Amino acid sequence: MEVPTDSSSSSFGVHLQNWLTDKSVRDQFLIHCFGEVEVYWNIGTGHLKPELFDYRVVYPESVMWSPSGTYLATTFKKGSIIWGGTTFFRPLIFYDHKMVKLIDISPGEKYLVSYSKYEINGAVLKIFDVETGEVKMIINRSKFEHVIGGIEAISPVSWPVFRWSGRNDDRYFANIRENAIYIYETKTFGLIDNEPLKAENVMDFCWSPTDPIITLFVPTDDDEVQPARVSLIQVPSKEELRRKNLNGVRDCKMFWQSNGEYLAVMFNQFNETRSTTYQRFVIFGIKDPGIPIEDFELENNNDMIIAFAWEPKGQRFAVIHALGERRNVSFYLVLKAHNRLQFSKLVTLEVEQAGSLHWSPVGRFIVVAAMRGCGGDLIFYDAAALGTLATEHFAAANIEWSPTGGYVAAISDEMDVGRVMIWSFFGVLLCQIPRRKFKQFCWRPRSSTSFSMDEMQDVLEAVNNLDGSLANLYNEDKDVFTLSMEQCETWKAPEGWDRCWTEISRMMNKNRNAALGELETKEVTLDG
Repeated sequence: MEVPTDSSSSSFGVHLQNWLTDKSVRDQFLIHCFGEVEVYWNIGTGHLKPELFDYRVVYPESVMWSPSGTYLATTFKKGSIIWGGTTFFRPLIFYDHKMVKLIDISPGEKYLVSYSKYEINGAVLKIFDVETGEVKMIINRSKFEHVIGGIEAISPVSWPVFRWSGRNDDRYFANIRENAIYIYETKTFGLIDNEPLKAENVMDFCWSPTDPIITLFVPTDDDEVQPARVSLIQVPSKEELRRKNLNGVRDCKMFWQSNGEYLAVMFNQFNETRSTTYQRFVIFGIKDPGIPIEDFELENNNDMIIAFAWEPKGQRFAVIHALGERRNVSFYLVLKAHNRLQFSKLVTLEVEQAGSLHWSPVGRFIVVAAMRGCGGDLIFYDAAALGTLATEHFAAANIEWSPTGGYVAAISDEMDVGRVMIWSFFGVLLCQIPRRKFKQFCWRPRSSTSFSMDEMQDVLEAVNNLDGSLANLYNEDKDVFTLSMEQCETWKAPEGWDRCWTEISRMMNKNRNAALGELETKEVTLDG
């Protein structure tokens, strides 16, 4: 594969996306233990166990990937360092900020924001240009309390202080203050129109993941004279695109679909007698003419909603709801007719315990989890075929899908000992990685695709014409997704599995269905 020469990272003298040219299309992941940072190639075609990519003996305060995986960022007492390289990581640039505690990198990886509570010179917040290290903006201690508006989370500062627009151009960022949202543009690092967006009693806001649109929430006043409202604001014009008033609502949660097509707003509302509250949604059709808004409620208004999640790049959403000890997981499909949104229930699953929803980043597949302390069950489910693929038991503290959507990592970290379990997307355990003094596991992100549906169709047609040349990859994949004889006897593919999955497997140049044939038994364990 030809390596592009016009990469934005060329100023560092090395192509930093070289890892994306791996012939097996493998993901990478990082394991951070006290004094050690390890980066591995994941399992992939022809590779039956993770392979070490780089190893460093370092003592950072924190470690994180940049949003597209171009850089590895670390924090130390003297400042922050980003790392990168073609075949190994090397330090690229240092950002001077004493006693830095928190960092954030913009979606387009152009800017790094760092926070230090103990900076001697009083520079609490700094924004750096990632490639040059130039300081683009400084907020001193005297202004910092005003900037965060007194809003605090678990840490002394609600992080990130600035929220970036969802597009990768890094044009806008904003933060909330008393009665206003301050929206900045990165051309001058000044306020748009030199003034904030005023919104009395504004409580929260978030950006669309794909467009320069802000959603803000203003709760009802104490006397409930003025209704609460959710407003969509276009940036930079600050034009209000749509508004929804909500009577008697004091708090809400907002959920954007990854393509920016839908926004779901969940809130509590009193019944007619005001004797109790129930949970309901309003859902915005952002891309549709006039931005239609529809109410959505569960069949039983008394059910408590535990979790909600949109299918990435899809039209489905999942809800965990409960009444007493009962737990249900319901899947819905969004339908459009005459510029209206309709919600068709696909199925409801009865489960013993469930507390969180984890969609594959490519959609369709989901893990319904009861995390550590809540049972520890992991249900691997196919939302297209409406079938349970596997049920495993592991007391996970965190669950992360690989960016390509083929693997799921479940992480536990009890008593200073961490264990990473990596499953295939249909629930077959492929390897386990134990580590002492464990601190962190994270997949290396990939750049999000921005193909149109027509472009995706062109890709599908091109891949369909390569069936013969992909035969070797298909055969090699059999070794990667090995099923034991016991699993082969008990696992049954849902109806329509082969037909539905063939299309997806061809898009990813992998044939996962090979794992459902007669495969030899293998145990893949990586000991630490």
